[in-house]
Amino acid sequence: MNNYEKYQQVKKEAGATGALLLALILFWTAAGFGLAGTQVEFLHLPLWVWASSLGVWVFAIAGVKALTHFVFRDMSLEDEEVTRHDK
Repeated sequence: MNNYEKYQQVKKEAGATGALLLALILFWTAAGFGLAGTQVEFLHLPLWVWASSLGVWVFAIAGVKALTHFVFRDMSLEDEEVTRHDK
């Protein structure tokens, strides 16, 4: 993998991570403020508390699992072009 391909991969990973962050923020906002009007309670806490705290954690873990499975690639960070010229 040359430097340009590595750069493209890093851009892809950064963009996907940013998109996941945006999705997490939107989910947290919807879960917290969107469910604030419901009267549902679990263990004496409103549903919005559970959804905006534990729900976000579950969503984040699933999102990171998806990123590592579909987007991220294991690649060498050494400069292969310089290494080839040195030999």
